[in-house]
Formats: sequence, structure tokens, C-alpha cells
Amino acid sequence: MSSGIRNLPFSEEALARALRPLAEAATLPSEAFTSDVVYAREVETAFRGQWLCVGREDQVASAGDFLCVDLLGERLVVVRGKDDEIRVLSRICRHRGAELIAGRGSTRSFSCPYHAWTYHLDGQLGGAPQMEGVASFDRADFGLTHFKSSSWEGFLFVNLDGKAAPLGESLAPLSDFISHYGIAGKKSYETATFESPFNWKVLVDNFMEAYHHIATHRNTLQPTLPGERSWTPDNEGPYSILVMPGKDAPDARDKPDGSDPAMLLACVVYPFHLFAVSEHSTVWYQLFPRAHDDFTLKIFACFSDDDHESASREELVEMTGKILTAIHLEDIDACEATWAGLNTPTYSQGRLSLLEKTIWQFNQWWAEKVIGSSGEAGE
Repeated sequence: MSSGIRNLPFSEEALARALRPLAEAATLPSEAFTSDVVYAREVETAFRGQWLCVGREDQVASAGDFLCVDLLGERLVVVRGKDDEIRVLSRICRHRGAELIAGRGSTRSFSCPYHAWTYHLDGQLGGAPQMEGVASFDRADFGLTHFKSSSWEGFLFVNLDGKAAPLGESLAPLSDFISHYGIAGKKSYETATFESPFNWKVLVDNFMEAYHHIATHRNTLQPTLPGERSWTPDNEGPYSILVMPGKDAPDARDKPDGSDPAMLLACVVYPFHLFAVSEHSTVWYQLFPRAHDDFTLKIFACFSDDDHESASREELVEMTGKILTAIHLEDIDACEATWAGLNTPTYSQGRLSLLEKTIWQFNQWWAEKVIGSSGEAGE
């Protein structure tokens, strides 16, 4: 048995079935979803070592704007400094570990409510009252912890272990594919939050295939975005794209050019940054995994200043939020039904449809990160 799969609760043969060519491939074994041992491995390999979305640039638009994010046990603050640079910092005081700030807002500095240590927006320690006489105490050594961060198409990402390859280079082909939609300059509005008592991959798989439109969304999405018309281009980096043409669009397999205003693109930047773009809006899902069977989902809609001038922004956000919530409630039923089945003794693996190429692409990436190499599991 290869070293990468040792101590995981599924066999090398089961994983090999998921790594076969798409027309022959199975799903990941159920234990890849239901095991806390697998989840712990994911945290170290597929989460902390990768780029994770923490927000949008417009959420920290001006100097002093900050956004607090709790991610994989880290208490982070995303803040725009006086130099206009956006940083991701720990919001834990370097003195006794108290939390400096919560929520979202604007500030000139961070001051600890416990002992009044004060930090500049760039994380440097500015003041530490009554520390005179403490041997070898240098304020320069006690700034807030910085995390490696990057911006892509208006989204802000953090890499918790600081070892990930540059984000923009790895996503350049995806940027090219979605360039028609101009999502970088849009503004985000939070529409809904859902506590989700199932595995994070169940939602990623659901978001990234339109095969389920024929049943789960038969009265909502299927009439305008028929699942059987969806297709997936080959990926050249840590992402997948699902193209969903409108029902009356010509049968073409090209990147979008505006000829099909009904077209919807669903995208995932691995492991779990999910977003969908169309001519009319951009929607993104922010996941906060906590365990193998627990995560929080926040759903956002993004609009440019000239979107839907006939309606007020508040009306537009409210209307969009109602639509997104209705669709996601349908998806919750599907995800919870899947989660129940994955936890039964008799279910292990299923076969993928050719319409589920995005899931197959993700599974190849997942195996490489979590197991160590897709080749180790066999062809």
C-alpha cells in the first residue's frame, strides 16, 4: 500500500476507481466524506496549503476598513492599510492572546481591550503600556502575525502555511475564460447564511454539476438551463468550469462571447471557492469548514454600479437573495439526502455521468493533495 493512503479508511483499489478516465470513473469512496480522519488530512493538505477565499476587495474599500474572518481555527482580520495595501493578519494580541476586534467596520488602529496594546493597520505594534524595564523587549518583534495573501478578480485569498504557488499564475486560464463578465470591479452583498451539517465536498459536488437540474431543480433551473446541455472544458490549473448554455442557445463549445445572455458559468477554485457568473450577476459561496460533517455557508451576490438601473440596489439585493435562497433550499434537500446515503453501511461508490466531469476533475486534484499523488493510487 502506498504511504499516502496508509491510515485512511478506504482501500487503494477504491481510490483507483475514482481516478480512472471519466467514462470509467467512480465517485470518491463514501469514507472520503464521512471520516474525521480524512477531514484532518484535508485540513493540512487541501486547506492550509492552498489559497482560501476570505472576502472581496470591495468589502475593505477604504483605508482602515476591516473584515474579520474565522478560518480553520485562525482568527483573521482582512484590513486595508493607510498605504492602500490589503493585508491578512491574525487578530490575536501578541501579549496574552486576547482577541483584538470582531465583525466588520473601519478603524485607525487595533487596540487590545485587555491591556491596551495597540497595533497599526500594517500589524506593527505601536504601543505597549507599562512594559518599561522588561528585558529584551523590542516592539518590532511583537507585531501581529501576517499571512500570505493575494487578490484575484476582486476576490481576496489567504494561504495559511505560506507555501502556495502564486495564485494569479495558476488561475490565468480561468481568468481568460471568464474575462467577458468583468467581475473584478463588482460590489458584494451578503444575502443568506446556512449552517450545513454535512461534508463540504457534498456541496462542492452539487454546485459544480447541472445533471441534477432534471430532478432537484426541475421547475426552477431546468426550464431555462437544461442540465443535459451543460459541458466542461479541460482545466489547466486548480479549478473547474461548468458551462450551462440557455435552452435556446446554439450548440457551441466555445468560451463565452455574449451571444448567449442566458448562459451561466459555475466555477470552483479548489478546494471550495465557488462562484457563478452570468450577464446579469455574479454569485459566490463562502465556505467555513469546521469538521467532516459541519460547515457554515455564506451566499453573496455582486453587482456593478450600472446593473439594473430601473430598480434600487436594495430591491435588487432583496430580490436576488430570495431567488438564491429558494434555489439553495432545493440544493439542501439534495445534499442532506446524499449525506444520509453516504453514511449508510451498504453504500460505497457510484459511477459518474459524463455530465459530472467537474467532479471527476476535482477528485483528481483531491487525490493528489490528500493522498500525495494520483499515480500512487493506480491507473
